[in-house]
Amino acid sequence: MKLLLSLLTIGLLLCIVGKSQYDIFSNDSLAQLIHDKYRRFSAEKLRAENELLLRRVPGEPVFDSLVNNIVAEAETDRNRVLMCMAYNAVAEAYSIYPNLQGSADKAKFNADRCLQIANEAGLDEYKAASFLVYAKYYNWRAQSQKALDYGNQALALATALGNDSLLAVAYGAISQTWDELSNKLSRFQALLNYRDFAEKSHSHRLILRSAYFLGNFYTELEEYEKAKDLYAFMIEKGKEWGYWSRVFDGMRGIGRVFVLQKNDTLALATGAKALALADSIKMPVYKVNIYIELLNYYLNTSDPGKGLAFIKSTPAITEFIHKLGIEYEIEKVRAYVHYTNKNYDSALYLMQKVAPNYYSKPGLNNNKYPFTILWAEMLRAAGKHGEALQKLLLAKSVVDSAANLEGQKDINQRLYQYYDTAGNPTLALQYYKQMNVYKDSLENLSKQKDLLTAEIGNANKRLERQKEEDEEALRVRNNLQYMGITAAIASVFILLVMLGVFKMSPSVIKALGFFAFIFLFEFIVLLLDEQIHDLTHGEPWKVLGIKIIIIGILLPLHHTLEHKVTHYLTNKAHRLRDSLHFKRKEGE
Repeated sequence: MKLLLSLLTIGLLLCIVGKSQYDIFSNDSLAQLIHDKYRRFSAEKLRAENELLLRRVPGEPVFDSLVNNIVAEAETDRNRVLMCMAYNAVAEAYSIYPNLQGSADKAKFNADRCLQIANEAGLDEYKAASFLVYAKYYNWRAQSQKALDYGNQALALATALGNDSLLAVAYGAISQTWDELSNKLSRFQALLNYRDFAEKSHSHRLILRSAYFLGNFYTELEEYEKAKDLYAFMIEKGKEWGYWSRVFDGMRGIGRVFVLQKNDTLALATGAKALALADSIKMPVYKVNIYIELLNYYLNTSDPGKGLAFIKSTPAITEFIHKLGIEYEIEKVRAYVHYTNKNYDSALYLMQKVAPNYYSKPGLNNNKYPFTILWAEMLRAAGKHGEALQKLLLAKSVVDSAANLEGQKDINQRLYQYYDTAGNPTLALQYYKQMNVYKDSLENLSKQKDLLTAEIGNANKRLERQKEEDEEALRVRNNLQYMGITAAIASVFILLVMLGVFKMSPSVIKALGFFAFIFLFEFIVLLLDEQIHDLTHGEPWKVLGIKIIIIGILLPLHHTLEHKVTHYLTNKAHRLRDSLHFKRKEGE
């Protein structure tokens, strides 16, 4: 029943803002700061306006005004890159709230405009960005194959561009489509690629976001410790890198895991920490996420009435629901409370009242399927078995149109149980067979062994890449040290020559010369060490033999050069000063 009671899943999408210099500002102060700082339209101003846009909800006056301003500035400026950036930013902002009236279509409209400009100007990066918005749009429309096609087109462009950041985002979008198709193995592989390319891009925002999606995946698999490790990584690195919204998401993730582990004490304590964080960074909008998760927690306890009481006692939830225009969700909660109290007439009245809000919209992301199943459960409990069957058949048509394997298995199992109870063995057997077909398909798509193999393979790749990066960092560090030593030795010899030119004490020159040549010849031996090791493969007797030969050559050379140089500097070098002085005088 928990799937039926997840209320306001749109609220979980609020915390999408990455690192920003504006994290500690409220919406109003951020708007003023943007106005004061940027006097002309630029990429920097657009990013700042986009940050403010992501903190608002479509339909709010501030959101609509900001969208109009961004588009107007971009069209006036006529810079094709900035125009694509603007339309893509608006499309992404609308795509976060596809359930709001018209938002999904507005997202696609702006993505269309971005794609048109990108095609004309040859901006492949923004063509890919448009395709990713299309993928979200068609996922919401329950046209998963079309969404997958657009995701793959974006992936192909990102590969051709060699853009690691874009590759990471593309794999993230594809993972969501595989989720809609209930293909856990392909989803897992896409998520691993998402993390790999996020790390290659060195984008802190993408690294943290990929960890969040992977943590959610492990949570669904009930691999709770792995999930908590990823959420803890988000908290640690989010604090280090200044991505407070990701710290917040990490806390929420851990809180959800504690709920699933039936550890209510730690779940509520984690929620309290997250609320305190939202207050400390002056972002009260983040608190709505926690409120909604607490609401879902109360709804899934033995007394769902606590959920309704929680809504009434928390104005932030009702305010947010009003902003989204989805007050019918509260009516659904009331219906469920009546259902648990066996007030079936009241429950069914409210379900009938709110039904148009679900069935007037396409796609699965508006909770149409779980709503229908909940309605069928209420009708069955009320003894209205014929009407319950009609709702089950309606639910089947919903998941069949979306080719959702998880939903198809679930609905066939429900229909099998219905006909088995009703004493219709023929239809019960039919749906039982269908249930097993989908069950086998799901098992083939999510074999634990395959998931483990993919994880081990990815872990090995990451270790190899880390080793290469460590070796490259070591090579760069060594080269810098070699350059520093070379500069130091050169400086010593320059100083040595200057001491000779200005006829300093012979003992000082000889002492400095001794150390200068020691440094020089030891440095030569140091440079030869690596080549000697490669040549001999580290065999001690070969290393010893070669070094004896080298020292046999360098030692007499060292003594000869040191003697000649110090002799010249102590006896003849000062004449250079007189010669230079004479030439300067004559030149005057």
